[in-house]
Amino acid sequence: MKASPAAPIRRLIAYIIDWYLATIVCGTPLMLFNSMKSGSTSIDTSIPPGAEGWLWGSFAILLGLLYYWLLPVLFHGVTPGKKLMHLRIISRNTKETPSVGALFLRQGVGVLLIEGAIAFPSQLLRELLARITGDRVVSVIQIVMVIITVISITIGVYTPEKRMLHDFIAGTAEVWDSESK
Repeated sequence: MKASPAAPIRRLIAYIIDWYLATIVCGTPLMLFNSMKSGSTSIDTSIPPGAEGWLWGSFAILLGLLYYWLLPVLFHGVTPGKKLMHLRIISRNTKETPSVGALFLRQGVGVLLIEGAIAFPSQLLRELLARITGDRVVSVIQIVMVIITVISITIGVYTPEKRMLHDFIAGTAEVWDSESK
């Protein structure tokens, strides 16, 4: 596979598509539960209070992780957003689909935990964390995530390989997939 770096605008559009779809995947169970519990038809994707919140919040976070991690595992480095933008995640060394572990590092640890400033599953995780540590700790975590995300985007835009921090963590790259046209 010829691997030229993905253009930053293509990556951004793919990310927006995947962000939207992952938000639907994570938010729908919460919205349905909150609607059934309250009897309201309003769109409420917040984590419910109490023990039910831990269960439903954890389930929603798991769905987000599965979206961001399992789809690239099953579809050889491609998510719906990447498919639409003709992009693929590859191992930097082999130029093939990364291993399951590398994709977990990239998508689960890199995208959702370290750079998770705007990902919906990360927001839900911070909501649950706030129940344990309080809002002040989570606010600091949010600020750190924003700073790391800005640094990652800057690296991804201004370096020749266009790799972001999550790519460095996992030894991956996001490339233009000329075979998916």
